[in-house]
Amino acid sequence: MVTSVQPSASPLARHGVAYAIQAIESDGPLDDSAILPAAHAARSDRMERVLERAWLLGQRLGLPAEWERWRHLGLWVMLGLAGAMALSAWGLAQTVMGEGRSINAMAAFVTVLGPHALMLVLWVWGVIWTYAGSGSAVGSGWSLGALALRLTARMPLDRGPHAAALLQGVRRVLQRFRLAPWAFGLLSHAIWALAFGLILLALWFGFSFHAYRLSWETTILSPAFFEQFVHVTGWLPAQLGFPVPDAAAVRAAGGGLESDQRAWAWWLMGCVFCYGLLPRLLLVLLCWLAWKAGQRRLALDSSDPYVRRLLARFDALDAAVVVDPERAGSGHAAHVLPPVTQPGAPALVGFELPPEQPWPPERWQPAWHPAVQWLERIAGSSLERTAVVQRLLEQRPHALLIATWGASSPDRGTARFLREAAATASRTAILLTGTGTGTGTGTGSAERWQAWLQASGFPQIPVFVDTAAADAWLAGAHSGEDNPHHD
Repeated sequence: MVTSVQPSASPLARHGVAYAIQAIESDGPLDDSAILPAAHAARSDRMERVLERAWLLGQRLGLPAEWERWRHLGLWVMLGLAGAMALSAWGLAQTVMGEGRSINAMAAFVTVLGPHALMLVLWVWGVIWTYAGSGSAVGSGWSLGALALRLTARMPLDRGPHAAALLQGVRRVLQRFRLAPWAFGLLSHAIWALAFGLILLALWFGFSFHAYRLSWETTILSPAFFEQFVHVTGWLPAQLGFPVPDAAAVRAAGGGLESDQRAWAWWLMGCVFCYGLLPRLLLVLLCWLAWKAGQRRLALDSSDPYVRRLLARFDALDAAVVVDPERAGSGHAAHVLPPVTQPGAPALVGFELPPEQPWPPERWQPAWHPAVQWLERIAGSSLERTAVVQRLLEQRPHALLIATWGASSPDRGTARFLREAAATASRTAILLTGTGTGTGTGTGSAERWQAWLQASGFPQIPVFVDTAAADAWLAGAHSGEDNPHHD
């Protein structure tokens, strides 16, 4: 039985599965004879239909189940990494406390905050590199979040056969929409915040129930350097109410004299809080907001040939319904043109073609070329239609071939242009592009357009889906078999 997307499926899960299916189908298309109509019926939006098809195919391959495995196993992986960070934090705390109850305050500052500062710089570099135009997050690849994703995907427990494809799909989504630094950063900053919370807890416990002596030592640096260092690093903790040693206490600690050890202890804990825990908590919030905003930008690339082929297949399943049809005998007809007495050379017009569609068509040299006039393609605006019709009036082609996108839906504007253009030529035909071999949409598109032509009063206009047939039609233009004009 074919089931639809579950309401709980996140945008990342749906797009990750879609890109995973695309990676799998790069080795050959999957059988979707039953899934394609089901996806077409389940969704009305064209892009949603592509996502629906991918999800239904993914269900058959076990990709949503693999995603759920990641979600549950990922929690344990995160706890494992947090536990490793906790052990590291406890080891650092033990190193800082020491056995002799004497602590080098400066060494403790660097030991606790140094690795954190290095990893934070790498993360910031990764964000800047990503938004500088490369599209790949360099620093985030080394983060704890990236490590967590790799470990989760490669855990052997109940690992599916397409886990690697799903990992590739998720990475492609994160890279294409530049979400990697925010997704991986959210996990990494959360783990670091937990580590600093444990370090602060260990420091508070040690300073509360043991007597430690904090000092500083040097061989080449002057006491003024340490006074300035404590003054600069202690400014932010002081603003938050943490006691900070004054200059006299700093000089006394360096000379082996008695000083205010309580102020030294609070200075160290205040620095860990202000420069360790607080930035990580703020970055957790920032990454979460950026991640939520970024998920709203997730969308398939409509210019991707893979997506365009799927859209064409879905469009071929649409019913032959004309949007705002214009019947031949209704409304205000175009002005009546005089009969064609001296037909000119055949003409080819591109009407409402996609921007990426080449013009003139690639690798096609009609039998009447160079006599065939390659009139400029138009997007379908009123001014463009008027200009092309005026040129056709001047040329009076004996045969007019109008090339249009086969997956599009003809509407009132199409009918008006076709009526005015066909009135300038002796023979008129339509060539549907984007319906070549391999798309599976040629026959369906031709039938849909032929039904619309019949309903709109153009039953004599033939429809072609390949250039060979259109070429033969152009070559026979000299036979004199004309289409009736549709006024």
